[in-house]
Amino acid sequence: MKRLVCCATLGLFLAVSLTPGSALADSREHRRAIKVCKQKYKDAVRGAKYLKHRQRTERIEQARRQREECEKLAPK
Repeated sequence: MKRLVCCATLGLFLAVSLTPGSALADSREHRRAIKVCKQKYKDAVRGAKYLKHRQRTERIEQARRQREECEKLAPK
Protein backbone atom coordinates (compact mmCIF):
# COMPACT_ATOMS: atom_id res chain seq x y z
CA MET A 1 0.00 0.00 0.00
CA LYS A 2 2.80 2.37 0.92
CA ARG A 3 4.57 1.60 -2.34
CA LEU A 4 1.41 2.34 -4.33
CA VAL A 5 0.96 5.73 -2.65
CA CYS A 6 4.63 6.63 -3.20
CA CYS A 7 4.48 5.68 -6.90
CA ALA A 8 1.25 7.60 -7.41
CA THR A 9 2.68 10.68 -5.69
CA LEU A 10 5.88 10.58 -7.70
CA GLY A 11 3.95 10.07 -10.93
CA LEU A 12 1.71 13.01 -10.18
CA PHE A 13 4.70 15.18 -9.30
CA LEU A 14 6.42 14.21 -12.55
CA ALA A 15 3.31 14.96 -14.62
CA VAL A 16 2.91 18.40 -13.02
CA SER A 17 6.56 19.28 -13.48
CA LEU A 18 6.46 18.39 -17.19
CA THR A 19 3.42 20.52 -18.06
CA PRO A 20 4.37 23.41 -20.32
CA GLY A 21 4.81 26.73 -18.58
CA SER A 22 2.69 28.50 -21.15
CA ALA A 23 -0.34 26.54 -19.99
CA LEU A 24 -0.01 28.15 -16.57
CA ALA A 25 0.96 31.65 -17.76
CA ASP A 26 -1.14 34.56 -18.97
CA SER A 27 -2.04 35.01 -22.60
CA ARG A 28 0.36 36.60 -25.07
CA GLU A 29 -1.89 39.64 -25.46
CA HIS A 30 -1.91 40.17 -21.70
CA ARG A 31 1.89 39.97 -21.46
CA ARG A 32 2.27 42.38 -24.40
CA ALA A 33 -0.19 44.85 -22.89
CA ILE A 34 1.53 44.74 -19.49
CA LYS A 35 4.90 45.28 -21.16
CA VAL A 36 3.58 48.37 -22.94
CA CYS A 37 2.10 49.70 -19.68
CA LYS A 38 5.41 49.27 -17.87
CA GLN A 39 7.36 50.91 -20.70
CA LYS A 40 5.05 53.94 -20.70
CA TYR A 41 5.51 54.24 -16.94
CA LYS A 42 9.30 54.08 -17.24
CA ASP A 43 9.26 56.73 -19.97
CA ALA A 44 7.11 59.01 -17.83
CA VAL A 45 9.42 58.61 -14.84
CA ARG A 46 12.49 59.29 -17.00
CA GLY A 47 10.86 62.42 -18.39
CA ALA A 48 9.92 63.61 -14.90
CA LYS A 49 13.53 63.86 -13.78
CA TYR A 50 13.81 67.28 -15.45
CA LEU A 51 10.90 68.74 -13.48
CA LYS A 52 11.01 70.51 -10.14
CA HIS A 53 10.35 68.55 -6.95
CA ARG A 54 6.58 69.06 -6.59
CA GLN A 55 5.90 68.67 -10.31
CA ARG A 56 8.09 65.58 -10.44
CA THR A 57 6.21 63.99 -7.56
CA GLU A 58 2.85 64.78 -9.16
CA ARG A 59 3.95 63.43 -12.55
CA ILE A 60 5.24 60.17 -11.08
CA GLU A 61 2.00 59.73 -9.12
CA GLN A 62 -0.03 60.40 -12.28
CA ALA A 63 2.09 57.88 -14.22
CA ARG A 64 1.55 55.27 -11.50
CA ARG A 65 -2.22 55.76 -11.66
CA GLN A 66 -2.14 55.51 -15.46
CA ARG A 67 -0.13 52.28 -15.25
CA GLU A 68 -2.61 50.76 -12.80
CA GLU A 69 -5.52 51.74 -15.07
CA CYS A 70 -3.70 50.33 -18.10
CA GLU A 71 -3.07 47.04 -16.29
CA LYS A 72 -6.75 46.81 -15.33
CA LEU A 73 -7.79 47.24 -18.97
CA ALA A 74 -5.27 44.72 -20.29
CA PRO A 75 -6.83 41.61 -21.85
CA LYS A 76 -6.64 38.54 -19.66
